[in-house]
This record gives sequence, C-alpha cells and structure tokens, in this order.
Amino acid sequence: MKFGIWLEFRNPPRWKQPWPEVYEESLSLATLAETAGFESVWMSEHHLTADGYLPSVFPPLAAIAARTERIRLGTAMVLASLQHPLRLAEDAAVTDLLTAGRLELGIAPGYREQEFRALGIPRTERGARTDETVEILRKAWTGEPFTHEGRHFSFDEVTVTPRPHQSDLPLWVGGGSRAAAIRAGRYGCHFLPDLGTPPEIIDLYRSTLAANGHDPAAFEVTAIVTPGIYVCDDAEKGWAEVKEHYHYLLSTFMEWFGNPPIPSADDLPRELFLVGPPDVIAEGIQERVKALGDVDRVIFFGRAPGLPIEKARRSLERFAEHVIPRFA
Repeated sequence: MKFGIWLEFRNPPRWKQPWPEVYEESLSLATLAETAGFESVWMSEHHLTADGYLPSVFPPLAAIAARTERIRLGTAMVLASLQHPLRLAEDAAVTDLLTAGRLELGIAPGYREQEFRALGIPRTERGARTDETVEILRKAWTGEPFTHEGRHFSFDEVTVTPRPHQSDLPLWVGGGSRAAAIRAGRYGCHFLPDLGTPPEIIDLYRSTLAANGHDPAAFEVTAIVTPGIYVCDDAEKGWAEVKEHYHYLLSTFMEWFGNPPIPSADDLPRELFLVGPPDVIAEGIQERVKALGDVDRVIFFGRAPGLPIEKARRSLERFAEHVIPRFA
C-alpha cells in the first residue's frame, strides 16, 4: 500500500495568514512528505473561492520538484472541463519535464456551479468536454501532428511540443459516479474515486477496462478513505484540536455540492474522520480499504484548513513513522 498527502493551499478567513506563509508552509509539508517516507503529494484546483483554494496546480508542483528528488507529484484533480485541452497538454508536458518525469495527471469534470458560471462554460457540457480532453491529451503527447474533430474542440494538423518526459505519462480520471468509472475504464486511465464511492463503482471500472481491451492489472486505484487523518496520543484531545478545522473542510464541500452546511463542529459525523493513536488510524484505514477491495494507494489531506502548521507536521511525521510501516 502506498500513501500520499493532498494539499490545497487554503487560507480560511477565520484563521487568516499572510499568503506567503501559507504557500511556504504548504511547500514545506511536501518536502516533509518525501523525507518522512510518503510516496506522493497531490493537489487539486478550484476557482474564485473565499479561502484562495489553489487555482493553479502546475507552478507549485514544479516548486516542490525543485525541493525534492523522488516523491511522485499528482493532481487530484485538474478540472478538465474548464481547461483548453491544448494548453493543458502543454502545461502537463512542461511540468513533467521540470519534475524529471514525476507527474501523475489526474483530471475530473468538476461540479461547482459558480466556477462554470463565472468561466462561461455550461455545466451540462462537463462530461463531454472531459471525454474529449482525454482523447486530445493522448494525441498531443505523441509530439506528432494531429487533427481532431469533436463536439467542443476542432484542430487541424496541430503539433504540441515539447513532449512529456514520460513516454506514457500516467493519466487519472476522478469521480465517484458510474460515468466516471466508465470514462476511466474506456480510455484506459487510472482511477481516483471520490470519498464514499461504493465498491461496485470500482468493480465497474475494472470490468470496463477489460471490456475495452485494457489489462486491469496494469492500472491503479487511489482511494480517499477519509476526509481527514490526525495522529495524536489521545483521541479526545486530538478531536478538540481539529474539529473546527474539519467542520470548515466538510461544510464548504457540502455547500459547493449544493447541500446545507453542517451547523457546527459538534454536528460533524465524527465517524468519517480518523483521529487518534497510530494503531487506531491503521485499523481504520485497513477496515475502509478492505470494504473497497483492490486499492493501490490512499491519500488524505495533509493539513486541515487553517490548522497550525506545527500540528499538521507532527501528525504527518507520526503517520509516516508508525502507520506506513504497518502496510509495507
């Protein structure tokens, strides 16, 4: 089992910091992840948020690459339906070169209505645009001239250079729906299902791979088994330290999905999170992975929004020292 952390570079108004501090602290966690023994660092994009949720993933990935040597660098996810596919192909290729072939490009259609409205993209087109983007990326990264005639994009004899460092740059599709599993399987992509995705969706992904001539054994599944992990000596004391930050985390996502926010931290579904000593964390991960079936990697937020950096760092260090070895 491999483990990775997920960084968002968020700066919630309640715990507002100077922006340079937020970015430097986030980069320091990525460096810590490598030295501590995590396999990967992931980041995702959102736009026009109150807390500055990372709107551009490739510059920080390149910055992390300059500070590290081995750790894989992934996107979970780039919102493909809001991107021009040729620009995305170029950005990914350049980033893969700057990271010496460590990029894992994850894409998803997106869901937040405000982003589609502000950027002038009909939300109803998100699935079709994502499908076309996968097709175009695969053609673009050959470095050869290609023509594409699609519903949303048309190109005549275009060539994308430079080519990525990796001859077969890992391409991931995210989402928790049947459409996401079928998209990943049909196009021969790795799969990163959403938190709470039922096991049958992962089974559908594997069967779709096989039905489209892809060997399921050649593709990976990365799971988000919990929105938050916090390693501490005492679960009750630890929960008191992180619950307000997890309340912010979960409430904003609920609101973006169009659901009512959770009234207070005391109303959180605490069972979603893993907070406590290393053995409790390890057992919780084992139970959740077992329920999902065939999973290759687990990722989780490396720092709850607004959590003091020293607490996030201590938790990650203890996870790496006491939890990762149990899955070796």
